[in-house]
Amino acid sequence: MLNDTTVETDIARLERQDWHLWWIAVLVILALTATVIGVYAPQLVTEAKKDIILQVKTYLYGLSILILLFCIYVLRVGYNLGKLKRELIQKEMEKTQVQEKSKELMKTKEALEKEVSERKIAEERLTHLANHDHLTNLPNRLLFIDRLTQVLTRLPYRKRQAAVLYLDLDHFKQINDTLGHPVGDLLLVSVSERLKSCVRSGDTVARLGGDEFAIILVDMARAEDVSKVAQKIVDTMSKLFTVTGYELFVTTSIGISLYPSDGEDAETLMKKADTAMYRAKGQGRNNYQLYSSALNANAFERLTMETSLRQALERGEFLLHYQPQIDLNTEQIIGVEALLRWNHPDLGLVSPAKFIPITEETGLIVPIGEWVLRTACAQNKAWQNAGIPPIAVSVNLSARQFQQKNLVEVVNKALKESGLNPKYLELELTESILMQKEGPIITMLNELSSIGIELSIDDFGTGYSSLGYLNRLPIHTLKIDQSFVNSVTKNPNDAVIVSTIITLAHSLHLKAIAEGVETAAQAEFLRSLQCDRMQGFLFSKPLPAHEVTKLLAEGKQL
Repeated sequence: MLNDTTVETDIARLERQDWHLWWIAVLVILALTATVIGVYAPQLVTEAKKDIILQVKTYLYGLSILILLFCIYVLRVGYNLGKLKRELIQKEMEKTQVQEKSKELMKTKEALEKEVSERKIAEERLTHLANHDHLTNLPNRLLFIDRLTQVLTRLPYRKRQAAVLYLDLDHFKQINDTLGHPVGDLLLVSVSERLKSCVRSGDTVARLGGDEFAIILVDMARAEDVSKVAQKIVDTMSKLFTVTGYELFVTTSIGISLYPSDGEDAETLMKKADTAMYRAKGQGRNNYQLYSSALNANAFERLTMETSLRQALERGEFLLHYQPQIDLNTEQIIGVEALLRWNHPDLGLVSPAKFIPITEETGLIVPIGEWVLRTACAQNKAWQNAGIPPIAVSVNLSARQFQQKNLVEVVNKALKESGLNPKYLELELTESILMQKEGPIITMLNELSSIGIELSIDDFGTGYSSLGYLNRLPIHTLKIDQSFVNSVTKNPNDAVIVSTIITLAHSLHLKAIAEGVETAAQAEFLRSLQCDRMQGFLFSKPLPAHEVTKLLAEGKQL
């Protein structure tokens, strides 16, 4: 294929030759014509000789042939020029097509590269989302297990230890309930940053869900080093958090399992770290605990107990004991507190301290609490029907129950079914309930108070006491926690606290009742402060209904 320059040069050369030959031919023809005319013209004028005519004819024939040859040459040159022009046009067309095709290919290439890049980015994004927590951007449970498995695969060849730490934020739910989930989410992000600052770059910090975090400490030379890291986390987490203007204190409970002493696979180590974490919570929270075989036994016992609790209500294994409340002025029984007991078919009476927390965590406290309410109301009405002077029965309500929108309806139903007058029912709530969303709680308490039910704050002074809450809520009684009462005659500080609570209650026109009174000296001290009521082992421990019936019938006094 000729290139553009060659084609253009050839065309120009042929065109020049064409014009040169044309002018040469013209000049030759003119010269020959002039010669013939010059030679034969005089003779043609004077005489007509045949031979001259023949010569002229011959010349004319030659001239015709020459003109014909010249025309053939011109046609040939024109043909070649046309051919070259067509080749050039074809070349230009091919060049244009190639350029257009190249542009199309370039566009297609760019589009493909862009699509591949976008798809790669999307795949990387999806992979990241599948393996990371969307809120904190920490590895999630799936990636945590994968990394832990990889770590455990390498460690046997390096003869080093590793540790799994399970962390749970203490009372985080109260922050969500009080300040809302947006504040809680921001706090979780701050917590994740602090946790990362406590470990090395090669360690892994993950969020497993909710307020649960986990950490992998790799290449640990000694078990003591793990304890140092755990204590560093406890200390760091105990410092003040500032979130959208709120100053928050958050503590954490940590459970630790070690490789290879506590297990050699990811599932076992995670399970045992979780067990140790619950041990840390049981030890008062804001601490860390290492796993031990005894903890595994406790975890199994807890699991067994939870399974049994789910069937206990249907099997009728729950019962109520009632502890009398005494008027310190008249020394007579003026009420009872209904206390839940569980009569396990194999274990006998199970301590409330063991099973009540489980019912709270699992939500079983809601149906069980409804049963307690119905049973207590029915029993109090039964005492009245037996001719015993009316007294009030106190029933504890949990935070979980206050989260149920139909709580007022449930209480009304229990009163209606039993026929008990609302003024003989007292509902006890803890201070943590008052830290929930204030609007709905106030509305609910006002509805309960409006039908004649009395409300009391249990364990007052151990939670988030607030004079503001006391002023806004329809509270009738403050119950002084037994932790203050136990040493009221020995510890001056506890004596001041008890005196202050009683004075506060009377100043707000509320009644004060002391729990856990066990000695006469305690009762005398409370009486000297004009405490209204007391309950405790000094008078009676919690008793089954039939024994309380006997006390009420006899009119027993302090």
